[in-house]
Amino acid sequence: MRLPGGVYVNAPGGEGDESWGRHLLSSVKTRTKDKYRVVYTDHQRLELEKEFHYSRYITIRRKAELAATLGLSERQVKIWFQNRRAKERKINKKKLQQQQQPPPPTAQPPQPQPGPLRSVPEPLSPVSSLQGSVPGSVTGVLGPTGGVLNPTVTQ
Repeated sequence: MRLPGGVYVNAPGGEGDESWGRHLLSSVKTRTKDKYRVVYTDHQRLELEKEFHYSRYITIRRKAELAATLGLSERQVKIWFQNRRAKERKINKKKLQQQQQPPPPTAQPPQPQPGPLRSVPEPLSPVSSLQGSVPGSVTGVLGPTGGVLNPTVTQ
């Protein structure tokens, strides 16, 4: 039987079975391609999660008890636990990858970085250009504060 929203259910007594409608919420299945996917109720998920946090692997006895209590088959409980373990591995893998990566840069204005050191050209004057280098002039490399590093004085 097809319900609004693309939800399919299999009624045990056929399409006209009225008692089936009362149990609809606990056994709703959605159809994806040719397979049915069980939509667990909040109560079922809560109980399955509690059991998972108690033990990641369920015993045969506990699986039977849980299936009977929640109105699920033992196969559904087994597969839910398999899927939940796979989900936990995926989450742990993602956390590990995030811890190994350096944190992304925060949104702070960029700080000015000192550029490469530049040499200071010798000042040009009409006299120095005619005579070459002027005795007593200072040349060198400009430092980050504007001072001259490694000064050389021509004699």
